[in-house]
Amino acid sequence: MASPAILICPSLLLLLIYHANAMDVFRVRPFDNISLPCQFSFVDSTEGLSFTWEREDIKEEHEVEDDDFYKYFVGLHDFYQFYPKVIYSFSNNMEQVEERNSLYEGRVWVDEDEIPEGSLTLMLDQVQFSDEAMYICKATNSRGRGSRKMKLVVEDAEEPQVQFSTVDDILVAKCISAGWYHMPKVIWRNRKEEDLSGYSKTEILEEKQDGSHRVVSTLHYPVLLHEIYTCHIEESDVLNRPVRSIHKVPRKMGTKWPMFKNSISHFCSPSHPKE
Repeated sequence: MASPAILICPSLLLLLIYHANAMDVFRVRPFDNISLPCQFSFVDSTEGLSFTWEREDIKEEHEVEDDDFYKYFVGLHDFYQFYPKVIYSFSNNMEQVEERNSLYEGRVWVDEDEIPEGSLTLMLDQVQFSDEAMYICKATNSRGRGSRKMKLVVEDAEEPQVQFSTVDDILVAKCISAGWYHMPKVIWRNRKEEDLSGYSKTEILEEKQDGSHRVVSTLHYPVLLHEIYTCHIEESDVLNRPVRSIHKVPRKMGTKWPMFKNSISHFCSPSHPKE
């Protein structure tokens, strides 16, 4: 007995709708490049396709007690609210540059040759601490619509691998930063968590035109092969750290926090729009 034929009317085809429930987290060192993947099966050409990449601030709370420190970060978030959420836009078979977030100018792009393969991957160059955010990829055409949401975390510290070598026949420990820093702070410790940083020397290994650089740090403390050493590197410039939301708590008696009034005016000045 023959199987009954199944007829599908094109006008009754369901519109494909995609929405990612699970959210990926991507981690990147400052001043490196990263690609944020976005793939949809209903995308097979640029005809009739519209898609955008948008950013949303990460809502994480960090308690602070100092009024000036709190005002600094509140002002920082108010500053970013002046910029559009859209950082990349594509429609009518071409990239659209109007009303996009100017903080990403010249740093984001999508390989249009990969779009017919369903790939809308965003390339983000020269990652800044202020780029830490939630990123949403939205696409729509006659065959479907969908969105992908992901979190980009910009690492503000790293612990590179410690290597042993000899300098003038003396055993030393070395570490090399993977990330780029404006004002790197290197902390050396042993297994007892004793601070050995005073016995180390940090030098510039590589420098970029924007003033950021990678460093190599050498520990000259009497180094033992059987000892465990850790090398911790972080950005010490407050204007080049990730921006996260905070809330204020009552100040405790005797607590003193650094003042950031100069940092606020430095950040909001026209010559520092991206910091």
